Amino acid sequence: MKTSALTAVHKNAIAGSLILLIALVAAWMFVLSPRSDAIAATNEEVAVAEQRNQSLRNQIQTLKLREEQLPALRETSKALDRRFPPTAEQAKLFKMITAAAAEAGIAPQHLTSMQMDPPAAVGTGSSAQLPGVAAPVASIAGQKLTINVSGSPSQIRAFVANLEKLPRAFAVSTISLAQQSASQEPSENASTAADAQTVTITGDMFLLPKVVDPTKAGSAG
Repeated sequence: MKTSALTAVHKNAIAGSLILLIALVAAWMFVLSPRSDAIAATNEEVAVAEQRNQSLRNQIQTLKLREEQLPALRETSKALDRRFPPTAEQAKLFKMITAAAAEAGIAPQHLTSMQMDPPAAVGTGSSAQLPGVAAPVASIAGQKLTINVSGSPSQIRAFVANLEKLPRAFAVSTISLAQQSASQEPSENASTAADAQTVTITGDMFLLPKVVDPTKAGSAG
């Protein structure tokens, strides 16, 4: 009788243990394991989001640094526009040359001619680039300028020096001298100085497309 009762208790204990074990396994499979996977996936998404946020913070910092550099870059751009204008501006250039001659003591009528060739690409098409600008701006173009002028040697030297100090970049390449004959009747375009010379000066001017302000490029489109 007692043995039967103990056996029944054992059976009930074993059955209860099996039921509890099955319940634990089921809880792990259907509740705890999915939640653990979800937590791991969430942690992975958080890590990815943090990487993206850090990348955005780095980009913002880079943009702030570039924004701080903009005033200096604008000044550089303005300086380039003065030295290398986007167009020939021939009338303005001739006024500069006439002023340079006058400063050297050469009258306007003694600038007998000024001839400018059409723009042509310079070098092998290498691109000009501003400090801090990642992408090349554009190719530089050159224009050959030929000036015929009459004056004394000291006036010619001063004139050439003034040409090289023009607001626009001017590179003197050749200077050809022709002494005026003393017996030759001077024309109205020739200097009347005793040691006057007729000089042909050739040089190159340069053009560079205008640099677009990056803060205005979007609104311009």
